[in-house]
Amino acid sequence: MKKIMFVLPHVSGKGGIETVVKTVVNEFKEKKIFNSFLLILGGSDNKVWLNGLNVNYRETAYLKSKELRIIPYLYFIFKYVKQEKPDVIIGLSPVMCLLLKLVRKITDKKFTIVSWIHFSLNIDMIGNKKKLIKYADYHLSISTGITTQLIDLGINPSRIFTIFNPVEPTKKTIPRPRDMVVFVYIGRVIFEGQKRLKDLLTALSSTNEKWKLEVIGDGKDLKLCKQYSKQLKINDKIVWHGWLSNPWERVNLATALVLTSEYEGLPMVLAEAISRGIYCISSDCETGPRDIIRQNVNGELYQPGNLDQLSQILRGVTRGKVLPDQNKMKSSIENLYINNYINNFVSAISSIDR
Repeated sequence: MKKIMFVLPHVSGKGGIETVVKTVVNEFKEKKIFNSFLLILGGSDNKVWLNGLNVNYRETAYLKSKELRIIPYLYFIFKYVKQEKPDVIIGLSPVMCLLLKLVRKITDKKFTIVSWIHFSLNIDMIGNKKKLIKYADYHLSISTGITTQLIDLGINPSRIFTIFNPVEPTKKTIPRPRDMVVFVYIGRVIFEGQKRLKDLLTALSSTNEKWKLEVIGDGKDLKLCKQYSKQLKINDKIVWHGWLSNPWERVNLATALVLTSEYEGLPMVLAEAISRGIYCISSDCETGPRDIIRQNVNGELYQPGNLDQLSQILRGVTRGKVLPDQNKMKSSIENLYINNYINNFVSAISSIDR
């Protein structure tokens, strides 16, 4: 049985990457497909996601200085490569791919390096670091948009496997309220930047019909978003729940989930919502949403930053637009459900022959 080592950079412990990695390695363990080991360089801010993780892992201390991280990180990779003897190592950031290449050269170990990036490669915070991905031998892509970005870097398409991300199917269907429209937002609370809550609040302020917004999540801009909603005179229509380890336990009624992101990798909150029969409204950012949303089948897309278009879609819902059958919506993402996803992941790893 092949052994796979996952090398993660520092994580918040509240994000989609952690959820996906945990789901995948637990499935490998339960179905006895691969042996797995996680190395989290820089550790996790929040440790809750590690509860229920059924494979071995190690966390290292977080070092603020980027320059001082490299040597300790190389040491820990070297240490655990020697201890775990993996056949395949999957790096979850461009820098991880470079470090793995260096360790393989220093140690002359025979492991295959695979990149598994969970965000768009064209965002400012990545910059030229995206070129480091080319140090990997193969690449797992979570969206068709990222696959295109990898090809644009000069990577041979035969070394790229587009596998998307997994979502657990659920028998539960969250009902639509009858007396008002309930919009839901789940994610980090960022006013502009990536999540652009400002766009959602602005668009909702132009909708005069009866509605409510449930916001589940926290972030650095929570206070600013609350102040802005008061300025728009819509704060009495918004419930700010804060961060919850299992947000779907709090959602009892929902008309539609809204995502206004400037960029994503593959936003799993859309798939999680659709798996529960919730209509989704999302920006058509460069990577992700268009792989999940089928226009007027399970949701609608709008051009990022086009607030007139977003407002029009929201008003359509508040004015009684007939939404699709919830069971048909749930079946529209069959390819993302965990069994199909794991088959695609296993097929990709099995195809790798360094």
